Amino acid sequence: MGDAKKCASAEMIDSSNLRSDELKGRLAGLTVLEGLDDGSLEALAEELVWLSIPGGQCLFRAGDREHSLYIVISGRLGAFLSNEDGEEVLVRQMVSGETVGEMAMLSGEPRSASVYAMRDTELVQLSKASFDRLVEAHPRTLRFVTELLVRRLQQPPRPHASKEAPKTIAIVPLHPQGAEEFTGSLKAAFAQLRIEALVLDRAFADRPMEWFNALEEGHQVLLYQADFDSSAWSRLCLRQADCVLMIANSRGDNVGTYLAEGADASRPGRAPVELAIVHPRAGFEHTDTAAMLARVKPRQHHHVRAGVERDFRRLARMLTGRAIGIVLSGGGARGLAHVGVLRALHEAGIEVDLYGGASMGSIVAAGAALGWDNPTLTAHMRAAFTVDNPVSDYTLPMMALVRGRKTSRFLREHFGDNLIENCPFAFFCVSTNLTTGRLKVHRDGPIWLATRASVSIPGVLPPVVDGSEILIDGGIMNNLPIDIMSGMGRGPIIAADVTTNYGFESSIDEIDHRPLWQLFAHARKGTPNILTVLMAAGTISSYAQVRSMRSMVDVLIEPHLSQVSMLNWKAFDTVVEAGYRSTIQALEEHKGTLIETRLEGGIFRSSS
Repeated sequence: MGDAKKCASAEMIDSSNLRSDELKGRLAGLTVLEGLDDGSLEALAEELVWLSIPGGQCLFRAGDREHSLYIVISGRLGAFLSNEDGEEVLVRQMVSGETVGEMAMLSGEPRSASVYAMRDTELVQLSKASFDRLVEAHPRTLRFVTELLVRRLQQPPRPHASKEAPKTIAIVPLHPQGAEEFTGSLKAAFAQLRIEALVLDRAFADRPMEWFNALEEGHQVLLYQADFDSSAWSRLCLRQADCVLMIANSRGDNVGTYLAEGADASRPGRAPVELAIVHPRAGFEHTDTAAMLARVKPRQHHHVRAGVERDFRRLARMLTGRAIGIVLSGGGARGLAHVGVLRALHEAGIEVDLYGGASMGSIVAAGAALGWDNPTLTAHMRAAFTVDNPVSDYTLPMMALVRGRKTSRFLREHFGDNLIENCPFAFFCVSTNLTTGRLKVHRDGPIWLATRASVSIPGVLPPVVDGSEILIDGGIMNNLPIDIMSGMGRGPIIAADVTTNYGFESSIDEIDHRPLWQLFAHARKGTPNILTVLMAAGTISSYAQVRSMRSMVDVLIEPHLSQVSMLNWKAFDTVVEAGYRSTIQALEEHKGTLIETRLEGGIFRSSS
């Protein structure tokens, strides 16, 4: 077996003593071998070596010069390629009846990808020498391999991560109490979303590998309830998982028994780790989420209240790629339309699960992510932006036209000490990092500081200095960060852009030649000034950008705000109503379409 045996070490079990007639019977049921006659199939069975590989174990690595072909009997393999950052990402999965390695077997070239067992897997190996003997004695076997090659060439692997929703979820308690209740609530949430989920606990520990694999074929989701201690059953749960969901309580008195027990998501073939922090039913508690994240290092974390159906539905959707995310653009005062957008979605019964935004959109999204209901969100936004102009503390323009103290003050007043990582709903916002020249995605830290950076339009507000980084408005590089939301791979996306069709016209021409008194005289008629020019330049999405993003969006909402200035904070009610009406219209236009079907998982009219 050469390098494959070395790669999988002693954990690969040679089961070549399986009776030939028994092996032939297992092979006959595989679609991939349908074209072989009995003689060829019997000869193939005599040449094959039966192997068993634990989940997470390597079969072979890219560059290996091992030239065997493998057929998956039960379980699942994953092929990994290196991306531009040198990280190995999953590009293809092979289930029962599928093959891997035929290209290298025929060409003699090194392996092009690394292959790992995604769960406990049984497979058979056909070496190059065995294949040569078979072709000589049974030429029809060559046709079988040729057909495999044609299929593989039609779908070449690419170094982009696979986004398949997990079918098997290992629920790993970090605290000795409450795991069974949590799993029961999650199973009930799946049922509400019309997803059949089956719970497996240690009572099934003695079942054979093929039994678990057969269950997977017959159910939409399997929930493996692991023990609190590091038992043999718990280790099997980890090996069988597409996703490991660790459960912690909000008090922080958790013992991480699994952190060194096969749940290392940084290793290819290991399932990604997510963390669910369980709060009392009465409400979300203050908790040191940052410390938990530093310890567990999950791909995503979730806050849920014990027994609250709405929270567990959100968790179920997040885990299975059915969550609804919304992205809100920047646009100054026009961004207040997002308040109306969220109200219309709520009235339509759409449960939004993730929030993201740039500039003004980041502020509205942050309020929604904190769990503010529509009246509360409206009250906060009205108080923050209509009582006093947030960009009116003008100063000597050494760094910007305004000092920014008003903006910082009202953000602190309304968001307080709340941290992004403690938001009940997942939230991100973006700023432009002048230090690195890249977009910065804020997923943790004080909400007020992240949103202050996101709204720092150059020339209008001073930049934010965070450590050694100088941050300005996120709209400069990406005013509608749909790609960030899409990259999370959590489900359908709704986007609201308040900058389309925006423009202002001057009532006089040759502005650079006009005396100051004429410019002042025409200011109220729409002649641009330094503030309006900077606001527009810093937040208007380019047509090319929006067009390129449309393929990632299920619903794009573009409120009709052509007559509203980006500095007209007093038009609060008009702007909010425009966002509300445009959202109703957009949802109406998608009725009866595939897009509505994608949104269906997030439509749940309930008071819970």
